[in-house]
Amino acid sequence: MSDAAEIAERVRGFVREVVIPAEARDVGAEHGPDPALREELQAAARTAGLLAPHVGTAFGGLGLDVRGQSSVFEEAGYSLLGPLALNCSAPDEGNMHLLEAVASPEQQERYLRPLASAEVRSAFAMTEPAPGAGSDPTMLLTTARQDGGDWVIDGRKHLITGALGSAFSICMARTAEEIRHDEGATMFLVDSDNPGMRVERLIPTMDRAFSGGHAVVDFDGCRVPASAVLGEVGLGYRYAQVRLAPARLTHCMRWLGLARRALDVALDSAATREAFGRPLLEQGMVQALIADSVIDIEASRGLVRTCA
Repeated sequence: MSDAAEIAERVRGFVREVVIPAEARDVGAEHGPDPALREELQAAARTAGLLAPHVGTAFGGLGLDVRGQSSVFEEAGYSLLGPLALNCSAPDEGNMHLLEAVASPEQQERYLRPLASAEVRSAFAMTEPAPGAGSDPTMLLTTARQDGGDWVIDGRKHLITGALGSAFSICMARTAEEIRHDEGATMFLVDSDNPGMRVERLIPTMDRAFSGGHAVVDFDGCRVPASAVLGEVGLGYRYAQVRLAPARLTHCMRWLGLARRALDVALDSAATREAFGRPLLEQGMVQALIADSVIDIEASRGLVRTCA
């Protein structure tokens, strides 16, 4: 059995024995799971040796590559609380990958190490209200200008997951007149206690699975030092691809686990509920629906792992 397969099997047991029993206590909070429950589950994952499976061993993770992550994240995703417990949920998981790939050694010690060990949370501030950047980061309206040895960031961000209660955000801003040929935007590491950064409000959404909810964040004369630049000035669009391409795939890994959970719920219901004098599982139409679901899940797994 490979390391990834062994870890996936351990995660499978952990989710069923520790995480799923805790789901009944995940009630009340409108914008994300209760922080105390999150800390409790992450402490359990740390004890089990399962925290941050995607992060390099130098920063306390398990060092799995994207292929290994595909099986482990699927098992974690069997519960909405699973990725949170393993500290591999969005946006932190993507931010860890970006920091490991791009950040300076000093930035990695200050931001990545505590993030990987679940001491803090983070946010990724790229999306803006219309007509700003949505799925197209080249439409950035948030700007950053140099002022002496500092940078001053101005703009408004929208649907920023985890901003409330985060220790820092990775903010993407335009540092040229326009973004052309993937140059002209820059990423900045902004501590959440910076007086120029403010969480204006939380946005009501259908989900409540992400810590800190989804926020509107204002950057108003937000001054940061030159050491806050992540990577090189002007190359933020390239770094966005470094982060977002695998992060979209890891979403699919986690959702695949959730799809399996939904199918298991359906199977349990079909086995116990009767109609027309017999269990639903014996009804041809229900069997066909179940078969279609199994085919979809297996096809999705094949596509996710081929992509990984």
